[in-house]
Amino acid sequence: MPPALQDMFKQFGPDPQQAFSLVAAAFSASAYSGPLPSPQHLREYEEVLPGSADRILKMAEGQAQHRQDLEKTAVDGGNRRSWWGLWLGFAISLVVLGLSAGLILAGAPVAGTILGSVDLVALATVFVVGRSEQRRERVEKDQGSHFPTPTGPPPVSN
Repeated sequence: MPPALQDMFKQFGPDPQQAFSLVAAAFSASAYSGPLPSPQHLREYEEVLPGSADRILKMAEGQAQHRQDLEKTAVDGGNRRSWWGLWLGFAISLVVLGLSAGLILAGAPVAGTILGSVDLVALATVFVVGRSEQRRERVEKDQGSHFPTPTGPPPVSN
């Protein structure tokens, strides 16, 4: 224990309430959470280095803009990949269905029918799986946006 604190304890004597109050006052702390320092700290920065509060705010604004730009790039890239996937899937399906029709017309109806059936089943599967995945994500997001329901007994009304 620091000597200054020991001297203060000696002044109050053996009263535990006074000792507790002294310790609580000596070790009080404050907490602040956020992307910027508290207004009090910004004021103190400004007193130590004039213009620093403005520089801190500009830095936070720049970081926010950078983060937004990255998110926009990620979303735009995801959309672009999605459209490419749809168009390439459509083109591949047309090619396979064309090959299937060609096999049937060339005198191999069993092979053409099997190839066409596999292509149609694969397309249907992709759409069904995609829809169920979207539904699952939507349910998860919906559940994450609500407060949990209380698990205790229901409240008693008078």
